[in-house]
Amino acid sequence: MSKTEQIDVSKLNLDLNNFRTTPQKTEEDAIKAMIAIKPERFFAIMESIIDDGYLHTENIIVLDDSNQLIVKEGNRRIAAMKLIHKLHKLDDYLISDALQQKINKLDNNWYDENSKVPCSIFDLSDTTKVDKIIALTHGKGEKASRFSWTSVATARHNRDINNASEPALDLLEKYLQNGLNINNQQKDRWAGDYPLTVLAEALNKIASRFDLKTSSDLSKNYPKIKYRIELEELMRDIGLEIISFPKIRSKDDFAVPYGILVPVPPAPPFTPQNNTNRGVSPTSNNTNQISGQNPSKPNQSSTPPNSTATDGMQPTTGIAGNIPIAPKASATNDPKFVASLLRKFTPRGANRQKVVTLRDELKLLDIKKTPIAFCFLLRSIFEISAKAYATDNTIDIYDKKGIERSLYWFC
Repeated sequence: MSKTEQIDVSKLNLDLNNFRTTPQKTEEDAIKAMIAIKPERFFAIMESIIDDGYLHTENIIVLDDSNQLIVKEGNRRIAAMKLIHKLHKLDDYLISDALQQKINKLDNNWYDENSKVPCSIFDLSDTTKVDKIIALTHGKGEKASRFSWTSVATARHNRDINNASEPALDLLEKYLQNGLNINNQQKDRWAGDYPLTVLAEALNKIASRFDLKTSSDLSKNYPKIKYRIELEELMRDIGLEIISFPKIRSKDDFAVPYGILVPVPPAPPFTPQNNTNRGVSPTSNNTNQISGQNPSKPNQSSTPPNSTATDGMQPTTGIAGNIPIAPKASATNDPKFVASLLRKFTPRGANRQKVVTLRDELKLLDIKKTPIAFCFLLRSIFEISAKAYATDNTIDIYDKKGIERSLYWFC
């Protein structure tokens, strides 16, 4: 049975295993993770509490774990309260100056009236009941005053509490640890808010292209898989919402532009029987049939029976169903080809953050409509990359007069 009490905010501990985020080491890390997922929502809660005080409309769900009170439901509200009460240093978080000014103007009466919050406290033996309450609140996606769990939080609860298989979540969490093309801000945000259902559907369609049977196999073997870089580019674009359900469900193959190709079956070995199946007789009259001559008049042909000449016609080895046809090649100046190169371009090393930012800007440009802007950004990438390379290899980029060398000097 639970008991209801007014508990001082300072005595409540945030849940470091909150389903909204990946497991955190400290309470400070937990607050930063919650802010990163939905900063506008978190700061809106803070501002509402500052303006109207803490409204006692719903109890905080708390688990009493060896006299340590752990918040199981209401972590964002308590995190906001802890910051307002300055139990954590405000400068360590991305709190706007306007919001900090509001906090600094609060008087003692406000703090006295809002130092405690109503809590429903459960014993550790009631953990299962607490999990059920949380699942009913968030797991079904019911609309409430607070926003429901994201697909990531729902999948994490389903995996960790119900022991269900969630390969897309497993892969996402590995990607956040091992991905070569994401920054820290993206890691923090996508740990709790990522289009996971889009990723799950994409994985089901392309798992076999990695020489693996299922998406579960793909998540287990990552990052030691073929097409690793290509998969990470796809996952990044799903996170950026460049790739969504309409793209995945369209007739066009969404994965091929990323270099994740459909396996081509090997051609069957040539035998006379195979040749017959192609509609070509294995006899010496093949040449006559190809050239359109009457087989009953072999003297009309000047080509020897065993010759490979076919009067200028293409050989029949490319008939559909027997020999796979290679995908069409694109010109190097074709916008689609350039776009595919950008998707595969993954800068590595120190001092390349601006290169990544410029690459992302290039992806958003329409080359046909804005060629000058595209060339300007591309040149900027070359310049920054050249300087970073010089720094890595201790190359002096200044001449004897102390003037920075131009890009042409690097070339």
